[in-house]
Amino acid sequence: MFVLITTTRFYCFRLSFKTNQIKTRAYSYPKTDEIMKSSPANNSALPDDFDKPIGQILIEAGLISISQIELALREQEHYGLRLGEILVSHGWIKQETIDFFCEQWPELLKQKKQPLAYYFQAASLLDTEQVNAVTRLQKLKHKKVRFHRLAVEQGYLKQKTVDFFLAYLFNIYDPKSISAARPYEVLKNYSNGIRNFARVNLQKAPLMSISLRDIILDGSNLKKADLSQANLSHSSLIQVNLSQANLTKAVLTEVNFTKSSLTRANLESAHLEKTNFESAVLRHTNFRSSYLAQANFAGADLTKAMLPSDYPYDVYYDRDTIFDADFDPRMMGWKEVVSS
Repeated sequence: MFVLITTTRFYCFRLSFKTNQIKTRAYSYPKTDEIMKSSPANNSALPDDFDKPIGQILIEAGLISISQIELALREQEHYGLRLGEILVSHGWIKQETIDFFCEQWPELLKQKKQPLAYYFQAASLLDTEQVNAVTRLQKLKHKKVRFHRLAVEQGYLKQKTVDFFLAYLFNIYDPKSISAARPYEVLKNYSNGIRNFARVNLQKAPLMSISLRDIILDGSNLKKADLSQANLSHSSLIQVNLSQANLTKAVLTEVNFTKSSLTRANLESAHLEKTNFESAVLRHTNFRSSYLAQANFAGADLTKAMLPSDYPYDVYYDRDTIFDADFDPRMMGWKEVVSS
């Protein structure tokens, strides 16, 4: 069994010398939000929330995408630069935001809480003009509307970013529900040459557009994971739970899905050349517009599956493959194989 590597410190860098004091402009923060008032320091973040790598924090906060982290990790391996340095150099995030999470975030989790807008400005996620604009908009409302809701409505912040701060500072949401630990650690370990991720839990993981070729995910849980446009070619996913997973436009050449569950998974427009679905559960699975050249469905359950309308290539099944009554594999050009 593969064991994920845990982290014990922040992985940070600084491009310029700064003091440890948060740099914010003088501003009287909104007092309309009762939940943003000062709260005890010991009722929010969990103890291990202080020791997360910066890449994981930025993913959880919705400030960096998983594909950007993947690219940064590749460049880190090649050039030997720090992760934050690479992210800033691409213009994906501000230096001040990196500094905030590296220098201030661990201590802020322990301290008496400030209004939420304070943290957004301290992290350079909102500037003074934007804070003032949201505050003016609040005053125009007949009913009290929370600052962060208006900031999201105005497009200044993502809802995921707000949820992150609410969870870890005010314990309003469950921090575990927005954790990006497993996806980040998988990418980090993959960049270090590890390929065996058997029995890992990646339920609901955001893995869009990543490239994890030649890996082992046997026995893993990827239920409702988002693998759209991902590349998992030549990988082993035996007995994996991929129910309701999004695999739209994924490249899955020669992937082994033997005995896996892909019930209600979306594989529309996926590349499935020589993919093995032997004895897989594929009920209500969407295969529309997917490329199934030499794919093997021997013993698979395709009840209510949404299949392509034509097949200018060979697709394989056997006598144990389950189809809907109105689907005749021979008439559609599928090739029956004889089980040994």
